[in-house]
Amino acid sequence: MKIKSLTALFMIGSLVAGSTSTFSADESAANQTIKLSTDLLNLLRAEMREISNGVQGVAFSLATADWESIEDTATKIRASYIMEKKLTPAQADELKTALPEQFKKLDAEFHQRAEKLGAAATAHDPELVAFHFSRLIENCAHCHSAYAIKRFPEFSSQKPLEHHH
Repeated sequence: MKIKSLTALFMIGSLVAGSTSTFSADESAANQTIKLSTDLLNLLRAEMREISNGVQGVAFSLATADWESIEDTATKIRASYIMEKKLTPAQADELKTALPEQFKKLDAEFHQRAEKLGAAATAHDPELVAFHFSRLIENCAHCHSAYAIKRFPEFSSQKPLEHHH
C-alpha cells in the first residue's frame, strides 16, 4: 500500500476520532425536538440507515482504492437515497415547516460535502477523499449531537458540536 494511502487512512481515524471533542457547544440548536408525522419519520429513518450503510462502505472503499464505489455512494448521499424518491408534496411541505433552519443548513452542508467527496474520488485522490469523508462524518456527529440525543444518548454527556466551517 502506498504511503499516501496510509496517510489518508490515518487522517480518517484521527479526524473522526477527534471530531467529537474538538468543538464547543451551540446551545441554541441543542436537543431541539423535531416533530414529524409517522410516515415522514419512517422515511427519515430509512434514509439514515442507507446513509449509514453507504458511509461504512466508503471507509473500506478508500482502503481498497475503489473510487467507483465511493463516487456511487457520494452521488446517492448527495441525491438522498430515499427522501427524494418517496417524498410526497405534503411531506415536502411538512419538512419545510417542521425542520429548524440550523438543521436545514446542516443538511445542505452534508449534501455539499458528499458532492466534494465524490469529486475527490473521481480524481483518485486518497488524501482528499479522506478529508471530505472525515468532514462528512463530522457533520453527522454535529447534527446528531444537536437533534438526535434520544437516538444517540452518548452525545448527551457532552455539549453539542458547533460547526466551524
